Amino acid sequence: MEQAALKKMRSKQIVVSNLIAGIIIVAFFILIQMSDIRFTHFFLCLGIIMLFLSIYGFIKKGSTKSFIPLFEQIAIYEKEKLGEEWEKEKKAENISRVVLSGLMFLQSFSFQDVTNPFLNIQPMLLIFLLFVTLALINLSMLFRFRKIDRSTEEHELKGFTKKTNMVSMVLGLLTAIVVFGFIVIFVLP
Repeated sequence: MEQAALKKMRSKQIVVSNLIAGIIIVAFFILIQMSDIRFTHFFLCLGIIMLFLSIYGFIKKGSTKSFIPLFEQIAIYEKEKLGEEWEKEKKAENISRVVLSGLMFLQSFSFQDVTNPFLNIQPMLLIFLLFVTLALINLSMLFRFRKIDRSTEEHELKGFTKKTNMVSMVLGLLTAIVVFGFIVIFVLP
């Protein structure tokens, strides 16, 4: 793919991904302000969504089809560039969604006795989470683009999925620590 076309495609990907994440988070904020949603229902819905996405991913297998044409174009490019690693990455994504779905169902079960709805959540926390989420999405995309787009041969991307998953776990743990610290310092007092 030509460098100018690649740069344009990646720029569009960043904008669309941020827009989708922002809309979902704002919609969630509006939903919890307008309704009396409880933690158990929230986690149950998340578990169902994650389970549906994982089943859809397993059925789809190696297909690059997407609801959004830009993401289909990106999938075709990355599948060509990554080769076998692309298949491994999709399989790992689907497995992690199944695990995450199970965790959401477990959370739903463990929050059954909690009667407080989400109304007690302060907007400052949600704004902080929005910025943290968008920052993580953008950083992970930029590192991914850099690694994939700069590689010239398939052997340079050998083990890409394993390395990416390890870095993701470390970043996830650090993010959890930062969010927990923010909650303890700014929200709880």
